[in-house]
Amino acid sequence: MIVPNLANTALFKCIVYFHDGESRTFYSLDKSHKRAKPNEALGIRRLEKMLMIRFRGTWETAIIYENLPKGKEIAKYKNGIRVL
Repeated sequence: MIVPNLANTALFKCIVYFHDGESRTFYSLDKSHKRAKPNEALGIRRLEKMLMIRFRGTWETAIIYENLPKGKEIAKYKNGIRVL
């Protein structure tokens, strides 16, 4: 399930700062299927799983925000440990 306009439809975004100095923004996949309502808990859980399994050991800091122009900070991780 790849959504073409994920940056506009996602409820959360995660900015990841890697050890090599690069940074990337990832958006949450909040739906279990195409016609489902967005689920906040599912979106955050999937972002956390991506950080802890897919990118394990490659990133330094990760921050999850609401996907709004001035969205608040939901969670912050440093070297695999949740700080906020």
